[in-house]
Amino acid sequence: MSRKASKIVLIILAIPLVIFVLGYLLTLGASVPQTVEQDPSIPHVTIEGVTFHAEAFGNPENPVVIFVHGGPGDDYRPFLSLKALSDEFYVVFYDQRGTGLSPRVNADELTFDLTVSDLNLIVDHYSHGEKVNLVGHSFGAMLVAPYLGKYPEKVGHAVLSEPGFLTTETAMKYMAYFANKVSNKGLNYYFQGIKTWFEILHINGPDEQARADYIYAHAGVSVGNKPRQTEYYCNGEYATGESVYWRRSALANQSIQNLGGKSEFVSFDANGRPEFHFTKGVENFDKKVLFIASECNTVIGEEIQSIHMQSFPNAELAVIKDAGHDMFVGKPEEVVKVIRKYLNE
Repeated sequence: MSRKASKIVLIILAIPLVIFVLGYLLTLGASVPQTVEQDPSIPHVTIEGVTFHAEAFGNPENPVVIFVHGGPGDDYRPFLSLKALSDEFYVVFYDQRGTGLSPRVNADELTFDLTVSDLNLIVDHYSHGEKVNLVGHSFGAMLVAPYLGKYPEKVGHAVLSEPGFLTTETAMKYMAYFANKVSNKGLNYYFQGIKTWFEILHINGPDEQARADYIYAHAGVSVGNKPRQTEYYCNGEYATGESVYWRRSALANQSIQNLGGKSEFVSFDANGRPEFHFTKGVENFDKKVLFIASECNTVIGEEIQSIHMQSFPNAELAVIKDAGHDMFVGKPEEVVKVIRKYLNE
């Protein structure tokens, strides 16, 4: 081989190495927050052996409002605007089991039914035997609905903010949308996937789920700082320009969505197709339920929530103008005003 040919071969071989080094250097600084397990100074509560990242604001003698975040696998950070209610209420936030800054757990502890049971642990811990008020957003609202059916006597008011689906009818619409979303991936999706791969090379903890959580947050539910579900948001953008969660859980998202296992809220017809019963028993909750929808959400906004309302004996709908699914950070004052008015009825 001539000297010129050898030089060309060396250059060709060096290109991947140069790309790798550049990619590695340009993605320095990627990290994943610690959970309560690594940092016990993070506010938390342990109930019947289960530890949750949690904090409460206001006077414990006031009526209790418990916020139930979405996902599955998210955390309560984007919803801290509800702290404004702490002048009248005792406002409780918690990250669900295995999510946010709560300690990571195994997949067998991450089921839909167990997440509903965990909500009951939180309610019993903070209620002191009195009725509580529940505010659920997205997947959190999908937990509050069956909770109302199981424990109507424990709840005074319930707010369901854009639950994804509650019935078989709305589940089919929801799943059709996501099936189309998953099959259509733009160039930015693949670029972000490569960037995320370089970023996780810098992540060595704080636990064994850290890398999966990082991938899920940056190349899964979001693509960089852009939402995958652009139809959920005004102009297809997050209200703040980026996702504002502390730490999302990939394992919780995957495991809890696997409703093919045993669940008291899911059955299967003669053809093996799932039927969803998240409104089972809600007819026993005769107090008014407030549904909230955002004006910009064309997937699970006003139209879908109007269908959900039909399962409840007493419900009303409030639409937050010029807001998307992240209305708690996009239009916090408007959302708090609507919720406060309802809680004071």
